This record gives sequence, structure tokens and C-alpha cells, in this order.
Amino acid sequence: MRKTMILMTFLVLGALSTACEEDDGWHFNPVCGNGAVDEGEECDAPSLGGKTCAHLGFTGGMLGCTLACTYNTSECTSDCTDICTEGLSRCQSTGDAFESCVVAWNGCTLWITTACEAPTPFCVTLDGESLCNEDACAPVCTIGARRCNEDGTTRQICQADVDGCPEWDSSPCPEELPVCELVEDVFSCNAM
Repeated sequence: MRKTMILMTFLVLGALSTACEEDDGWHFNPVCGNGAVDEGEECDAPSLGGKTCAHLGFTGGMLGCTLACTYNTSECTSDCTDICTEGLSRCQSTGDAFESCVVAWNGCTLWITTACEAPTPFCVTLDGESLCNEDACAPVCTIGARRCNEDGTTRQICQADVDGCPEWDSSPCPEELPVCELVEDVFSCNAM
């Protein structure tokens, strides 16, 4: 009896082993476009994997799916309060990084920070744009340089500010002699 039981056990295990090795033609093959969200896909139209615009940080709208099986958020809406104006930049108070105002993925503006690292470890502002520089002073002008401003009504001399950085010091021409002229480093204010 014992030999029969052992023989039956081997026969059952052998049958199971053979059944597992047989190819029944049923294989999982992930493909973008099959309507099922497979590994590596955000969505696969019409399936969005249970996600909505709200799941992605928007306030509403209709979430879609691209032909590349990624979310299409162009129809999502957001009631955001923009915290800055796109394109602006500013140095952080630490002087070793600057912030740029960009439009985020949800359509709202926000500040992103860029650290200044060697060889340009200092943040400076030049012509209204913040950038990383090798010196703590922006190369605004050369100390001692002279010029008339762009509209031609003000005399300007490049001097050091309280931090020792160069800046333009301005002195407008009087109303009766509004035109600034600079000849051989000598200023004059003249009538029109």
C-alpha cells in the first residue's frame, strides 16, 4: 500500500509539472494602445487608471490620454493664484542662489531656485536679470566711467556703492538745459 501511495504521488506531481510546461497561448504582452494601463504607462485610452485632473493637482476639467500613453492635461483647469510674473528673476538674500519665475505643469507660476556654484558662486542682478557671477559685484560699470543716460537728459558717473560694488550715480540736467553731452570725459548740459 505504501508503494502504491508513493507511486500515485509521483504520478500526480508529474502530471502537474507537465501541465505547467504546456503553452496555452495566453501571455501578458503590455502594449500602448491595448486599452489597459500596463507597467510604464500612465494611461491607455480609454483607461486613465482611475485618475482625474484633481488627482494631478488641478481643480477640475477633463483628463485625457495621449497616443504615447501619458496624461494629457490640456483640458484640466486650475484656479491658481500666480505668485510671480513669468520671466522675472531675483537673487536670494543669501547671495548664493537665484529664483526664476516659471509656469508650472498646472499652469500656475512659481519660483524655482538655482544654486550658484564655483566658478560663479555669487548671485548678482545685471540689467534686471539675476544670474550667477564669479564676483559678488555685478559688472554694471567700471568705476570712474562717465556717460549720458539713454534718453540724453542725465549725467552718470560710475561709483562704488556702500558694498564697494560699481553703480551708476545720476545727476539730471536742469530743465532749461535738458540735453546731456559728454566730450572728452567732460559733461555739459545744453539747450535743445
